[in-house]
Amino acid sequence: MKLTKVLFCAVAILALGVLPLSGQMSGQMSGNGQTHTKPTESERNELLTVRLLVWNSYFDNDQKQLKKLIGEHFLTINPGEEHWQDKAEFLAGAQHFAEHHGKLVSLDFPKTEIQEFGDVAVLYSLVRITMESDGKRESLNCRSTEVFHKREGQWVNTGAHVDSGR
Repeated sequence: MKLTKVLFCAVAILALGVLPLSGQMSGQMSGNGQTHTKPTESERNELLTVRLLVWNSYFDNDQKQLKKLIGEHFLTINPGEEHWQDKAEFLAGAQHFAEHHGKLVSLDFPKTEIQEFGDVAVLYSLVRITMESDGKRESLNCRSTEVFHKREGQWVNTGAHVDSGR
C-alpha cells in the first residue's frame, strides 16, 4: 500500500471519536425544516481533542480503540480510487502502516467547520500531514468530509470522503 493511500485512510479517521455532546446549542432551520446546530466552544474543543486521539490511534495501530470509534458499516472514499474501503479494510490500513515502520511526523488542521443535525454531525476539514514509512517522508495537504452518528450518547464515525484538495 502506498504511503499516500495510508495517509488518506488516516484522514478518514481524523474525527472519529466517542464524544458525548451535551448542553444547549443554538440552532438554525434549514430550508427543509431540519434544525442545524453549531457546537458550543467547549463542545468543539472536546470534539477536536477526541479527533486527535483518533488520529493517534490510527498511527499507533491501536486496533481496540479504532474498533470502538468506527461504525460497523463505515465507508471511506479515498482520492483517485474506485474502491471504497469498509471498516475491515480501514483497520488493515492502520496495521499495514505499523508493519512498514510508519510514524506520524506532523499533523495540522488549519480549518475545521462542524455542523450538527440532530444525532448526525459533519466535519469539514483542511488537513496538513507529514508522515514517514519505510524511511520515506511524505507531506500532503488535503480536504476531508466526515460523518458521525450519535449512538448511545457517543459519536461514531460512519464515513469519510477525502480528496487531494485539487
